[in-house]
Amino acid sequence: MTYTLIELIGAVLFAVAIAHTFATKFFERLAHARPRHAGLWHLLGEVEVVFGFWAMVLVLAMFAIDGSASATVYVDSRSIRATSPSPCLSSRSW
Repeated sequence: MTYTLIELIGAVLFAVAIAHTFATKFFERLAHARPRHAGLWHLLGEVEVVFGFWAMVLVLAMFAIDGSASATVYVDSRSIRATSPSPCLSSRSW
């Protein structure tokens, strides 16, 4: 089976994103040790940011390799939904 360049890049970026997820504590420590870029290190240390950051890198790679039309079609084909807060945390349940 042959894979396209974008599929290979996507697989590599997914592996990097998983490794980054387990390395968030390192970035948090780096934020305290290197105050000059503490904001960037703290951002990269947030677990919630990791996959969004690497998804953005993937879309930028798609844009650079296949052009804007391909990247736009891919982004438009994804269903992105924000999670809703738990019902037990809503103000009505207090």
